[in-house]
Amino acid sequence: MTATYDSLLAGTTTPGLYVWRGDPARDLGREAEGAGWRVLSLDTRDVASVEQFWDAVAAGWSLPEWFGRNLDALFDALADLTGMPVVLVWDGLGRVSDIDPVLVEAVVDVLRDASGQAAAFAVVVRGEPGVSGLDGLR
Repeated sequence: MTATYDSLLAGTTTPGLYVWRGDPARDLGREAEGAGWRVLSLDTRDVASVEQFWDAVAAGWSLPEWFGRNLDALFDALADLTGMPVVLVWDGLGRVSDIDPVLVEAVVDVLRDASGQAAAFAVVVRGEPGVSGLDGLR
């Protein structure tokens, strides 16, 4: 069954990792902010390398220059960023999967771990993810 974004923001759907199956023009970030959630954006639709992926993470989340650009640093950054309800809207996960599928699987594992440890942390992937194990969301 596909959950709804509204139920996620209202707290009646458990935060986790989701593939967006709704209207591609819907402003998910604005809606989340309106519901009191912090929004992290990650746009990797145009990345061409692993280095550009890490640059997109650092820029999209306003991380400091010394951000480690590895999985441990990603987990640590998420721990620092998820003190309140947070939704990560990721455009272009499939693009990164085309470049380095092993990295993407590891990043998804980190996101899943972070979601399990934070009070309310959800990941919403728009577009074809290129990975399995994500629930649908509309």
